[in-house]
Amino acid sequence: MVDSESRIQELLRQLKDLPALPDVALQVMKAADDDRSNVSEIARIISRDQSLTTRVLRLANSSHYGAIRTISTVSDAVVLLGLRTVRNLAMAASCQELLAAELSGYYLGRGDLWRHSYCAALVAQSLSARVKYPVAEEAFVAGLLHDVGKVLLSVHLRAKFNQVVYAANKRRVPFIDAEREVLGFDHAQVGARMLEKWNLPVSLVHAVRYHHAPLSSKQPTALACLVHVADVVCLMLGVGLGADGLSYPLDPRVLDLLKLSDADIEATMAEVSTSAGADLKLLAG
Repeated sequence: MVDSESRIQELLRQLKDLPALPDVALQVMKAADDDRSNVSEIARIISRDQSLTTRVLRLANSSHYGAIRTISTVSDAVVLLGLRTVRNLAMAASCQELLAAELSGYYLGRGDLWRHSYCAALVAQSLSARVKYPVAEEAFVAGLLHDVGKVLLSVHLRAKFNQVVYAANKRRVPFIDAEREVLGFDHAQVGARMLEKWNLPVSLVHAVRYHHAPLSSKQPTALACLVHVADVVCLMLGVGLGADGLSYPLDPRVLDLLKLSDADIEATMAEVSTSAGADLKLLAG
C-alpha cells in the first residue's frame, strides 16, 4: 500500500512548475525579522516591486492611519505603518494572485480563496493577541497560507474531485476526509509540502499541516490551534465556504487549550468584519 507521503511526492514530481512564493515577500519577511535591519533596507526591498510599492503607499495614505501629510516615500510609509504591518502586507500582496484563482474542484469562484485566506490571517492575528501568542506576525502568515494546498489540488487533480464531492456527500464527512479517501492525501498535507519547498519556518509548515485537526499531531502547537479556530470563524462569517465549509467542525478542545471563550470569538468576529472589507479594497489592484 502506497502511503500518503509517497503519493504527494509523486504529485510534486509530476509538476514542472510548482507555484513559487515571490522573492520580495521572502526578503521582506527575513529583513523584518532581523534585528540588524533598518527602515531604509526594508524600503529598498519593497521598492523593487512596483505593485507592492503602490499598495504600501495606498495603505499609508488611507484614512485608517490618519497621516497628517501625504506619504510619498516607502521609507515614510514603513515608519508610519510599522514593520509588522509592512511585513504582513508584503506577504498578503505577494500571495494575492496565487490565492485568487478560481478553484472549481472546491466550488470556489475567483477571489473566494483569497478573501477566505486573508480573513483567516486577520482572525489568527487577532486571536493571537487574546491568547498572548508571542509572534502575531507568524499567526497572520499561517492564516494566510493555511489553504494554499487547495490551489495545487484543484488545478492538477480536477478530474478526481467529482469523486471527492460524492464521497463527502454520501458519507456526510468533512471534505478533507473525503480527500484522503479518494486521493490518498489531503490539501493540508500538500500545503505543508509547498511551504517546505519555499523554505518557510517549521512552525508554519506544522500549522498548515494540522490546521484541520491540531490535536492529531504528536506535538500540538498553539499556532496550529489558532489557525484551526481562525479557519472556522471565517466560515462562520460566510467567507469562502466552498465545497467543504459547511461540514468543517470546530474542535471544542482547541478552544479549551487556547483558553478562548465564546465572548472572545464573538468579539474577534466583530473586529474582523469591520476591518477586512476595507483592507481587501486597499490590497486590490
